[in-house]
Amino acid sequence: MEHEYCLVIIDFQVSGMDGQEMLHIMRATKHTPILVLTDPLPSDDKAELLRAGANAIIEKPLDLNMCLAQADTLIQLNTDGYNDCQMLTFGTECVIDSTHRQVIVDGEQLTLTRKEFDLLLCLARRPGQVLSRSQLYSQVWSDDLGIGGENAVKVHIGNLRKKLADMGKNYIQTSWGIGYKFVPPEEEKSI
Repeated sequence: MEHEYCLVIIDFQVSGMDGQEMLHIMRATKHTPILVLTDPLPSDDKAELLRAGANAIIEKPLDLNMCLAQADTLIQLNTDGYNDCQMLTFGTECVIDSTHRQVIVDGEQLTLTRKEFDLLLCLARRPGQVLSRSQLYSQVWSDDLGIGGENAVKVHIGNLRKKLADMGKNYIQTSWGIGYKFVPPEEEKSI
């Protein structure tokens, strides 16, 4: 959990932990694609694994070519061929293009300052994961949280939230006493 990966492959027979529980934990903290290797399962069990957070399932005995092709596809979909994902899409509602530094919400471009964009991108790359002001400052400003650092994050988050609110969106939410998280459009509507 301390490192970023472009793909996680899990063999539940080897893991020794309840598969669905592990998937829930991983999905709650990471946006990394997960390929699950299993013994043959009924379709209901496969559906539960997908709902729990798996992106793909391959049953044993493994066809190595299919396994490699599926892994390559998941990596490419997640990273667009690069180490860092260049474009994040959340349904048809929100697109964050890090290459061109653009955010499109409901078909309209959202105008952001450099730091507002960097904060949104940092949070959106980890949907649902709460990041503290210190973590955000470290990642966006590439510095340790110094004097005024927490306030800088707070001010920029406030400005970002206002711009999103003007478009009727509430993607950035506060976890009181902890930090902020990005709530994807599908989840934001149900809150």
